[in-house]
Amino acid sequence: MTLTIAKYCYGLPERGAHTALGDVETVADLLANVLRPIAEHRGLDSWTDICAYAASEWFPSRIGFGKFKGRHFRDARKDDALLGWLNWLAGSTRARSAQMGRWYLNQLKHGDPKHEADATVTAATREGEDAQPSEMSATGRTGIVIYVNPEIEQLRQLVAAARLQLAELEARYTKDRHAVDVTRATIFQLLRKHYQARDRLRLIVNYRGTYLKILLRSGEDEAKEVTEEYEKAKAQSDANYDEAATAAANRRKLSGDEQLELSTLWKKLVRLYHPDRFADQPDKIETYQQLTSAINQARDNGDIERLREIANDPHGFILRQGWASLDFSDVAEIENLRRLFDTLQIEIVSIMDSLNELCESSDFALHQLSAQQPSLLEEVAAEQAKAIDAEITQLEAEAARLAVEIKELTGANDQLIE
Repeated sequence: MTLTIAKYCYGLPERGAHTALGDVETVADLLANVLRPIAEHRGLDSWTDICAYAASEWFPSRIGFGKFKGRHFRDARKDDALLGWLNWLAGSTRARSAQMGRWYLNQLKHGDPKHEADATVTAATREGEDAQPSEMSATGRTGIVIYVNPEIEQLRQLVAAARLQLAELEARYTKDRHAVDVTRATIFQLLRKHYQARDRLRLIVNYRGTYLKILLRSGEDEAKEVTEEYEKAKAQSDANYDEAATAAANRRKLSGDEQLELSTLWKKLVRLYHPDRFADQPDKIETYQQLTSAINQARDNGDIERLREIANDPHGFILRQGWASLDFSDVAEIENLRRLFDTLQIEIVSIMDSLNELCESSDFALHQLSAQQPSLLEEVAAEQAKAIDAEITQLEAEAARLAVEIKELTGANDQLIE
């Protein structure tokens, strides 16, 4: 599934999913659209140069663990705490950790901090969003150049590119997660009677076993309380199945227009992503957490209507919930933009992990296969029904055995849990 993630991460063309030709074409796209521009940017003119560069020691620019997780190692130029941590890492007794720390310190001393930024900004500009340096302009009448810190413009471009990447990944995850949920709902509808019969018998066996233990230890009066607990558990189980059945019935495939709309919605939604912005304002951080939770819940439930409601009018949505208002505009300060970019990168990694986990799941594989063979779900359900029915037969035998034992001890059937 690594190629699947790379394809959506770098915006490569759609190819045949999980086919030999599709994978080869994706690798070719990766080489042409991603790796070749990087090689050209770094002056790697021959295969020998590329091999030598690939064989050289390298570690991620962003710390992947510890209390500085997500931070760029070059921040240590201005952050003594981070610099101290890198020195501590370089002195580790673990060879790999010490090697990593020494590499970071060497890069700080001899590396070119503009090299990586230039390559990333080039990628951001290629995305075509917020990549024009509109703030560095000249007036036609006076010829005076208005100077704006170029690092701010670079950071804006990086943030724009990160948001676009996050939006595409979120849209992909939403679409695929919804498709998997539709597949699960179909299986549930085909097997509900089997599931419910099995779970009812599991309850009966469990409570009859508990009834017997209490009956032998404390007598019939105390044992009768188990019957009341069983009735409540049975009612709750039935209610859960009714709720699940309603949810399954409401699951439907997303239309082509809805799938196209997802990218647009997520481009709006990722602009609401400012986790550090409200950290020192308790009422506002609570609102932000509630808003984030609402977005994530809508995404996981495939609730396009709720995503649309939030994306098109976030302030109105917040107001209707009675939450504190939030300001989502970007603050044009270097440290704020750096923090936003860092947190966006962490969120990108997180959603990539979620997408990768989803794509490697058996449910996703079943969804893909059933799209090619519509009758497959009924065949799978029939096989599962056989296995569940076999378990039901065993549970019925155990329930009957417990019933006989209870009757022998009490001499009556009215204590039996049915």
